[in-house]
Amino acid sequence: MNQHMLPALARQHVAELRGRATAGRRLYRDRVARPSLRVRTGWTLVNLGLRLVTEQGPGLARQPRTAGSC
Repeated sequence: MNQHMLPALARQHVAELRGRATAGRRLYRDRVARPSLRVRTGWTLVNLGLRLVTEQGPGLARQPRTAGSC
């Protein structure tokens, strides 16, 4: 092998490895940035349930009780 080719091949190999590492990080970042439909649906249902529990409509308002009644 030519002596001048070895450093060039080494640089090319390192560049390919760095390119793969960058591509892998991009895929991971995209996956983390967008939760799955299942996760988004679950949190939407949780938020809906919390809103239903905390909202007090006209018929849902608690009536004050006297101290003697149980």
